[in-house]
Amino acid sequence: MTNIQKYGGKWTFLEQNKEYSGELHINMDTQIIALELLIPATDDDPMPRPPYKGKIPYISGELFSGAKIVLYGCRTGKQYSRVMSYTQQVIFADFAFWGLKIDLKEELVFSKAVFNFGNISEWSGLCNYNWNHTINSFNLEWHKKEDAILEMNKNLKIKFCARQGNIGITDVYDNEIIVKQNILVEFSYTTSVPWEKILEDVLSIQYFIGLGVNQKVEIYKTQYYHDQIFYEYSSENGFDTKTHVAADVNLGLGNKSITQSKKKYDCLYTLDDAIRIGCFEKWKKNYLNLKPVLDLYFSVLSDTILTSELVFLNLVQALETFHARFITDNIREYKSRVDKSIKTFYGTDEHPNAKYWKNVLLDKRQEKHNSIYLRSRLADLIFADGVLPFISREPSLEIYIQKLVDTRNYYTHYDIKKQKNAFSKNELIKINGHLLSLIEFHLLVLIGFDSSEIRQKTIDKINNIDTYYHIHEGTHII
Repeated sequence: MTNIQKYGGKWTFLEQNKEYSGELHINMDTQIIALELLIPATDDDPMPRPPYKGKIPYISGELFSGAKIVLYGCRTGKQYSRVMSYTQQVIFADFAFWGLKIDLKEELVFSKAVFNFGNISEWSGLCNYNWNHTINSFNLEWHKKEDAILEMNKNLKIKFCARQGNIGITDVYDNEIIVKQNILVEFSYTTSVPWEKILEDVLSIQYFIGLGVNQKVEIYKTQYYHDQIFYEYSSENGFDTKTHVAADVNLGLGNKSITQSKKKYDCLYTLDDAIRIGCFEKWKKNYLNLKPVLDLYFSVLSDTILTSELVFLNLVQALETFHARFITDNIREYKSRVDKSIKTFYGTDEHPNAKYWKNVLLDKRQEKHNSIYLRSRLADLIFADGVLPFISREPSLEIYIQKLVDTRNYYTHYDIKKQKNAFSKNELIKINGHLLSLIEFHLLVLIGFDSSEIRQKTIDKINNIDTYYHIHEGTHII
């Protein structure tokens, strides 16, 4: 049964003083917030028009129960008018802040927000349940570590903390008793900031966690702190004390997926790894430049891309963007880099393998061109300063790289003649796994992980992908 909550009330748009009647619908399962506005007709206005159309920054509401609420990030939907009766308009919102009332957009600033990103307990390593076996009983114990605090900047500290949920006991003789635990991530600001700024900071942490757990991380639940929401009580010295408390936020983002638990050995890294290596500092330093790459990377891990062709194009674009932003986008620098990398790795450019890689990284066509080709960028990422995190089972690495380029060109510059040089749709399942592993290698090295250690994991992962593809693409006699 769908969990839809309905609330009637009066609604004020932006800084207007006029109130409108409407019913708020909140679907907790699909994360949809919709306000159904009803404007009655009058003799003077037989077909009334709604106050706004398009984007509406916020709407303040007071429910008939007396509760206050602010809808944020609103946009209008369908509209219907019945002459001499009423006009109906549906308005969708991204967030609903309970307990809040504002008269100006400038009041919509927050000192703290708390986010639940789903099941990231094992990734965080901050809490767990253990059975303590004794002779006559089994005792369930909850273990919690100290909070992990990361400093984003002078105005923002981020705290990962474990919280134990309520034990779901309705009867001590029930066949099933549920215990809960959650990891909450607190964003605390010295100076209050707009919600848009909080969402920008939150996305950085979503990507930080998501790269570790190797999946797109969505917001599951959230709460906010605001100057209006507080308890006030008298202290022992006679002075009134004000304590700000958390208030609930409903989500209207339409996100249905919940972050799934990942075993530590399936994670690219854990929170402990990140803190031990100190990679959060490098993450902060590189995040703004890295964000377009992460956008492409996480689009592949989301549920929105359904075709292997689109996954392939996004991964190739992610690799090309990474190379341009973090290695070089200057042809002179690239040529110098190739010579330096080969000499550093082989000791001399006269070594047979050095000559081979010189041709792979800088062929005759690239030598004559004033910009860096995709083929050269992919080759450079595969060479990785001699670390070589990638081994192809194609007849040669040169053929493999050229086939990647031909496949990209076939899909972006369509010509049926190019199809014979491209990977087939079935092959893309394997190739996409290769490219995903390659971009993950470079992302992890960028934020401080040891390239030799990550290299071996990358090679193992690619071998597993190839083995899986080989088994499932044919019939094998056992």
